[in-house]
Amino acid sequence: MRRTAGQAIARAGLGFATCVLAVAGVVVATEGSTFPALDPPMVALAPAATALECAAAGPYRAPERGSVGVPDGLRLCPTAARTITTPGVVLDGWEIRGGLVVDAPEVVVRRSRVIGDGTQPFGIVTTPNGSVRIEDVTLTGDFPQAAIGGDRWSGERVEIARVTGDGAWLGESARLRNSTVHDFATPPGREASALVVRGSGRDVLVEDNQVDVGSGPGRAAAVLLDPDRGAARDEGPILIRGNVLGGGRYTLREDELGAPADVRISGNRFRRDAAEAPLRVSRRAVLEDNSYLDGAGLPDW
Repeated sequence: MRRTAGQAIARAGLGFATCVLAVAGVVVATEGSTFPALDPPMVALAPAATALECAAAGPYRAPERGSVGVPDGLRLCPTAARTITTPGVVLDGWEIRGGLVVDAPEVVVRRSRVIGDGTQPFGIVTTPNGSVRIEDVTLTGDFPQAAIGGDRWSGERVEIARVTGDGAWLGESARLRNSTVHDFATPPGREASALVVRGSGRDVLVEDNQVDVGSGPGRAAAVLLDPDRGAARDEGPILIRGNVLGGGRYTLREDELGAPADVRISGNRFRRDAAEAPLRVSRRAVLEDNSYLDGAGLPDW
């Protein structure tokens, strides 16, 4: 009898604490990250220690074959710019206005949209402490630097469209697969590339993507290899393989000065819309089975 009464009191206390949090106007999801409270039917956190989930989006389901970006028709929960400092957090079903800074390892962002409003340099960026997996996410809008940036990130089925800066900066151990980058909104007087290898240039993979930076003024390259010249690059190659690439002055460009020693470019198909040439790369780069979309060979670079 005493045990039953104690359990009832504990349940009542838990219900009261939940009410207090709701009245405070903030849902505390994890230590170091808070999201604004929404109507109770819209937001569910489960488990609270590791997930920030939008109930309106429904339970997670694997995307349909060929899906890229946030799934069509998915209801999202709105939130402002965030900094995540708790390891292992999963953000699912959010529309983030501004940008997301990842300052913790093993974060996951999925089934979400990031809309740049010019206040944050990146849509999603890692700090030296952070790593993130980005899945089924659309990034669009005004990002002064790039939609994605930093080291130790991976993107799968990501759509980057109508952005004002570069599409993505790939630092050390960055990966982008099965994604699309297209339809840039570069302001007059600026220049943009779709994908830029930055930082050390170590252990980078760009695979099975559709990347089109477009033609005309302000379009630099679909893929630009521009790592830091002074950085050590003795581990991990740069792999560019199986992509469809288009646009730019040079569609795929690698600056000769400070060029990485281990660059492998294979199985890519190029559109015939580069202003000057599809390729300008270092003679040290390994090129295999690259061609135009119609199968014709590429000119000597």
